[in-house]
Order: sequence, then structure tokens, then C-alpha cells
Amino acid sequence: MSRYVPEISLVTGVFLGLSATLSGVVLTGRFFPSLLFGVVVCVPFAAFGVVRSEDPSEALPPRIILGIGVALGGLLLLAGLVDTPRVPFLSGLLAALLVALPTVVYATKFGADVNPLSPLQTLVASGSVGALFLAAAPLVGALSAVIGLLVGLSGALYAQARGFRPTYRQQRLGMVAGVLLGLGVASFGLAMRLPLGATTASAGALVIAPSLFVALTRAQRSA
Repeated sequence: MSRYVPEISLVTGVFLGLSATLSGVVLTGRFFPSLLFGVVVCVPFAAFGVVRSEDPSEALPPRIILGIGVALGGLLLLAGLVDTPRVPFLSGLLAALLVALPTVVYATKFGADVNPLSPLQTLVASGSVGALFLAAAPLVGALSAVIGLLVGLSGALYAQARGFRPTYRQQRLGMVAGVLLGLGVASFGLAMRLPLGATTASAGALVIAPSLFVALTRAQRSA
């Protein structure tokens, strides 16, 4: 019976998710919240199938699941842009990332080698993109800092899963650098009278990101 758990769970989740999405569109006339609600309904069933199966990759190929997740994230972002009233771009982007990232985790865990970059290159690329969002937060809002933290931390965790192993000294230096950068951003924001909430969000993301990475990777190694 366990052999069919992933398929049954996924089919059930997709059916209920599509039903919830279509019902939401009919009742509210809005695409973004309806699609997001449908995804939220579907995810627990897919997760149940993954957890209860000894090797879910046989029934749920990682590359296909990754493609579905990325497609859903892109569709959600597009739905936010065309919806009425229009969903702010950063809100749509954050929702799209939260939808797509679980499938990235699944694909990484079960060996879908679709990333052409090395672990270190992935870390540098994601860190650079995350830094851009953090830098833009005082101008466009605190959600930009949340996205920056999510992108940078996800890239670092991916690199760790693919073999990147910073030493304890490098981890400590990273945490100290995060604190110093966070204090620097906060001081600069106060001096330039930038929006307090967004500046604080950027500073806080810089402070907690290295410590959060260390805590998560140590937990993985302990397990």
C-alpha cells in the first residue's frame, strides 16, 4: 500500500487544490488569492506522500516536481500582476518564492542535478541577489528585506547540501560580519533618515542570516 501513497496523496491534493482555486475564482473573481489558496490546500497532501514513502522519487520524479513548483510560482506572480486590484510586486514575488522553494528542497534532497553552478557559485549568486533586495528595502519596503533573507539563506543552504562546508572559524567570522553590517546599515539609515521599518528589517536580516544558517546546518549535521 505504501508504494501508492505518493501518487494517491498527490492526486488528492491536486484535485482539491484545483477545486479550491476554481471555486475561489468563481466566488471572488480574483486569481491571485484563489491560486494561492489552492496551492496551500494541495501542499499538505503532497508533503504527506513524501514523508510516508520510503523513496518518493520513484513516484514523484524530482525534476518534474521542481518544474511544477517553478511553474506554479511563476503563474502566481503573473496572477498577482494581472489581478484586480493588482497585488504589489514584492508581495507576489514573496508568495511565488514560498511556493517554489519547497519543490527546490525536494529536488535537492533527491538529486535533481539541474543547477549548472557549483555550490560556491550558487552561494555567491544567491548572496548577491539577496544583498540587492536588502539594499533596496529602505526604498521599496520591508518585504524586500524578507525576500533578500529568503534568497540568500536558501542559496547558502543549497550550497551546504551540495558540499559547501565552512569551517567553524568561517562561521564565527560570518556571524560577526553580519552583526557589524547590520549595525552599519541601521546607523546609516538613521543618519540618512530612511524609513525606520524597512531599514530595521534590512539590518535585522543581515544580523540573523549567518546565525540562522549555522543553526540549521548544525542541526542537519547532528541528525
